Amino acid sequence: MKFVPPNDFGVLDHDVTLPTGAVVTNPLRVLAHPEGSEVVFTLRQLDMSDEDFERDAALVVADLARLKVILEGHPA
Repeated sequence: MKFVPPNDFGVLDHDVTLPTGAVVTNPLRVLAHPEGSEVVFTLRQLDMSDEDFERDAALVVADLARLKVILEGHPA
């Protein structure tokens, strides 16, 4: 996984290299919110089957839930 360089805009886009060698760019943003911050991950289906996309979406949801626990210090 390779992230974009540090920046002041909340952009955390990152490239993930799959076992096949294919590289997928994942847009990720942290947006200012009156009560803290909001994390926005854009998941794109691209060349995936519907089943693979649903499985990938479930993994992203789990990752975001873990991030929430880490950042907020309590279970999601």
